[in-house]
Amino acid sequence: MGLLDRFEQRLDRLVNGAFAKAFKAEVQPVELASALQREMDDRSAVVARGRTVAPNSFDVELSPRDHDRLSVYSDTLASELAGLVAEYAQEQRYALPGPVRVRLGRDDELDTGIFRVRSEAAVGVTPTPQPAAPPARPAAGTRGRGGGSRPPRLA
Repeated sequence: MGLLDRFEQRLDRLVNGAFAKAFKAEVQPVELASALQREMDDRSAVVARGRTVAPNSFDVELSPRDHDRLSVYSDTLASELAGLVAEYAQEQRYALPGPVRVRLGRDDELDTGIFRVRSEAAVGVTPTPQPAAPPARPAAGTRGRGGGSRPPRLA
């Protein structure tokens, strides 16, 4: 990470931290998704021509108030974020060393609206469970329980 990258990160923390403290804004899930994507981009490493490895294990630390508010959805939110990270990695053609894992944690030193993301490229992590896909709907014109398809009716 270059000098310019570190400066940009410090400036981002300073500005975002000042606004969060001034307005006591709560963390929104879309902010977490954006931060995870940024973390992947920042921590990815080119290991060979056409092969870039990115982190697959993420710990998101939230303020006590944000953690209490989001902990009700903790499992669902973690699995949705893991799915978004996996999709983003595929879009960017990042290679992941293992399945994606996202954990939400609490840091009592953080103020409301402030969060921290820590990541690593970890082999052998237990993946965050993905939500089940909705059941498939029968194709149009078919009936359940062995009924065949019927030709469409012309009016």
